[in-house]
Amino acid sequence: MAAISNVIDLRSDTVTRPTPAMRAAMASADVGDDVYGEDPTINRLEARAAEIFAREAAIFVPTGTMGNQIAIRLHTDHGQEVICEARSHVLDWEMAMMSAFSGCIPRTVAGDRGILTWSQIRTAIAPKIYYRAATGRSTKRSGREPPTQACPHISTEPVSSTPLSPSTSASPNSPAASTP
Repeated sequence: MAAISNVIDLRSDTVTRPTPAMRAAMASADVGDDVYGEDPTINRLEARAAEIFAREAAIFVPTGTMGNQIAIRLHTDHGQEVICEARSHVLDWEMAMMSAFSGCIPRTVAGDRGILTWSQIRTAIAPKIYYRAATGRSTKRSGREPPTQACPHISTEPVSSTPLSPSTSASPNSPAASTP
């Protein structure tokens, strides 16, 4: 079987090889130090992402793993659990980083073909009891407000059993899209 040479493989950030045009674009790009806000390409990318998602700001991270770990760290406190699908990337492919970086443990839930429903998530939220790790609902905004005020997208109210899917999670009104 002949290989298709013009396919860009997006399964991972490591499998696609740059084409000559990609290499030329990288070589001729205006660059600067993104830490100091001096990289015009990154600045435009972050501004556009913030605009698309109607947010004050956005940050570029080069890998999905890095994005996942930043999100876990921002939305949890040490000793909390993170609800994730039983075959999720953060569980199977990120080398226990939620434990190492954030001090959290996974609470796995088996989804239908890897998709969790809101009712499955709600059922997995830990009860407030002294001998069990709390489900991550960080109060890191100021450290003073209750968890549901710090993370208003997390509700303890009953939810529907609508599956989380790309079409529902991308909706501007969905809890996933309202993550700060």
